[in-house]
Order: sequence, then structure tokens, then C-alpha cells
Amino acid sequence: MMGTSQWYYVKDGTQRGPIDETDLSRLIQHGALAPETPVFQDGLGGNWIPANTTGVFPLNPTVAPAAQPRPSRVLVWSMAAVLVTLLITGVLLFNQQEKKSQEALAVQEQKLFLLTQELASNTEVLGKHQNELDNTQNTTDLLDVENAQLKAQIISFTTQLNKANGDLEALQNAAESMQAQFAQTSTLYAQSKDRLKVLETQANVQAEENKQLQAQVQTLRKPPGAANGQTAAQLRAAMTALNAANQKVDLLTRQLAEAGKTGPNAPPVVTRPTPPVIPAVAPTNPVAVKPPAAPVSTGSIGSVLKVDTQHGFAVVNIGIRHGVKKNDTFIVRNKTTGQYIGTLRISNSMDEVAAADLGQIPIQNLSPGDTLHPVVP
Repeated sequence: MMGTSQWYYVKDGTQRGPIDETDLSRLIQHGALAPETPVFQDGLGGNWIPANTTGVFPLNPTVAPAAQPRPSRVLVWSMAAVLVTLLITGVLLFNQQEKKSQEALAVQEQKLFLLTQELASNTEVLGKHQNELDNTQNTTDLLDVENAQLKAQIISFTTQLNKANGDLEALQNAAESMQAQFAQTSTLYAQSKDRLKVLETQANVQAEENKQLQAQVQTLRKPPGAANGQTAAQLRAAMTALNAANQKVDLLTRQLAEAGKTGPNAPPVVTRPTPPVIPAVAPTNPVAVKPPAAPVSTGSIGSVLKVDTQHGFAVVNIGIRHGVKKNDTFIVRNKTTGQYIGTLRISNSMDEVAAADLGQIPIQNLSPGDTLHPVVP
């Protein structure tokens, strides 16, 4: 009866099996395998050991018996029958073993197929993970670039902010300096204003005296009847006093003009027209002597268009087309009251308009609309 245990063995360097224990014993017994052939069984703990150490297989192959007398024909045929039976049995065993090997191979091929599929699936997953890793790396690179740009912008903004702070500090220092200058200028203006009030008062008093002297001169110029030596002497004395008064008025006017330059918004300077010098009347002529008439003006021939306070000149609405040329002079009167303001001298004449120097006229006394009058001898 054949055994049911399955064994693996090594022959010619190749693993073979599984094979029944009985068949493996027969191979060793008949010398097909050496007694020390490495064998393996699941119950041996996964180790290969020589067959003759297992206690299962024969230790030595069967030795053929010594030559005997020739057997009978019946014995020969019996042995032949046994050999044929053994051969048939061996073929059957080989076929059975081959079938088992094919089944085992099919199982191994199935396992290999499953492993191949698993490897392909793992490879696909690995490819996806690699793509995700590449995308993550690309995103990281882009973030690095954006961070570098943001750092550059922060540095630029910081530089601009520092510059702006420096400019602001410089402006604050300039503002403080301007405030100090303004305070100093205001002090000078207050001092100048007080001085202007004093000079203006003196000019007004002197102007009033001039009016009285002019009245006396006019009275002396028109005596009733023939003038006598006493009247002529009085006239000369009045004219001398009037000339002295005019010189004093001119001096006060210049002082007012100089004082007005010290303040940013100086008050208007009070001026009075200087009356013409009247020559002395000869006492030898019994008829009253009439001095030359003072320059007077006729009707308005133009007006002031604009007063340039920054550069100190005026623009008038008459020019070359009206016969106006450089160095012509005109009397200016207030547009509302008609009061005498002063005299303008043309500095540059164009076709329709002309520019005029203010001369002794304070710029605060002149305004657009004031009328122009020709000087008539």
C-alpha cells in the first residue's frame, strides 16, 4: 500500500516533487537517488535534510544478490510480469505526478498573474502620487517666486516710506522755520505799522498846512486893485513857506514809502500832489501878476485794466492805436470820487493796451477802473 505523505527532493540541482513517500523510498532503494539526497516536507519546519537522516527512507540502496543458477522460464516470465507491472505503475505515478505538477504550475501562474496585476495597480498609484508630488513641487516653486516678489515689493515700499518720512520731516522743519520767519515778519510789520501811523499823521498835518499856504497864495495872487510892495513881499514869503512845506511833504512821502516796504501788507501811504512852484511877483508892476497855471486834466481818455501788485506796474486800456507812446504821462483819478491819485508814466505801449510805471503812487491806492486823463499845460 502506497504512503500518502508528500515529499520534495533535489536531483541534478533541480527541485522536484511533490512525490509520495513510498515512491521516494523506492527511488532510493533502487539506486535512482542517493541515500543522502536532500528532501523537504512541510512538517520539517522548512529545512532541507538528507533522506537517510529522516528515519523514513532506506539508508543504502538494495545490493543485487550474488549470481544464482539460471531461473526457470516460469520465474523469468514472472519477473518480467512484475517488471511490466512496475513499469506501468511507474508510468501511472509519473502521469499523476505530472498532473499535480501542472496543477501546481497553474496555481503558481495564477498567483503570478495576480501579483502582476497588483504590481501594475501599485505602479499606477505610484505614478499618480509622483504626478501629485510634481504638481506640489511646481506649486512650491511658484510660491517661492511669489514670496521673492513680495519681499522685493516690501523692500521697495519700505524704502519709499522711509523717503516719505524724510521728506515729511524736512517739510516739518521748513514749516517750523517759516513759522519763525512769519513771527519775526509779523513783529516787524507791527513795528512798521506803528511808524506808518506816526508818519501818516505828520503827512496829514503837513498837507493841511499846505492847503492853508495855498489858500494864502491864492489870496495874495488876487489882491483888490493894484498890488503894492507889501503884498508882493507877503506873496514871496508865502511861496517860500509853501516850497519848504512841499519839500517836507516829499521827505515824509519817501519815508512812508520806505517804511511800507518792511511789511508784507503795509497800509496805504498818504500822498498829496505837489503844487507847482509859483514865481515871485515883481513889485514894480502895479498890475497883479498871475503865475503860470498848474497842470490840469480834461475828460477821461482811458482807464486802468489791471494792477500787478507783485511787479509794481499797471495795465491801461489805451495803446499805440490811441496815440500813446513810451514815456507819455497821464493823471489818474479815483473811478468813484474823481479824487486825484497821482501820475502814471507809460513804460511800454502796444496796439490796444500799454504798461505804466506807478512812480510815486502807492500800489494800494490804485485799482482797476480808475480813470486816465491827459496832462494839459
